[in-house]
Amino acid sequence: MNEAMPPDLITAAATEATWLRWWFRIMILTNLAAVFFILRKRLSGGLTARPEALAILVAFVASAVTMNWLYDWVGYVRLLGVTHLVFWTPVYFWLLGKFLRDAYTGPFRVYAFIYLVVAGTCLLTDAADVIRFLLGDHQPLHMN
Repeated sequence: MNEAMPPDLITAAATEATWLRWWFRIMILTNLAAVFFILRKRLSGGLTARPEALAILVAFVASAVTMNWLYDWVGYVRLLGVTHLVFWTPVYFWLLGKFLRDAYTGPFRVYAFIYLVVAGTCLLTDAADVIRFLLGDHQPLHMN
């Protein structure tokens, strides 16, 4: 890793432009909002876990942990997006398939739509970034 890099990923991300720091917040809050949908009522009464909400949270945490490890290894470069591609993509397409089959109703359907827009935007951006990295763009990401 480049010695001029900030000591951790959070510090590096904090050097980004204001609009990008807001985008990071939106991504984080969208993923963490899954916590509000972990439990749902059964038709027969009682509560049950919603596996989609758990999957979003597990993928988010796994990606964050892995991204921090990868930052320590390679620095603040476009390759960091690979962690979203690895952990978020399966969850994204699982939810998208169910959403398109109208499997969700009520507040969770609204949340799923927001999640799909935010995560989809992130995954497209990350795919472009990882491709750029693999094609030789190893420059550190912008830091003010």
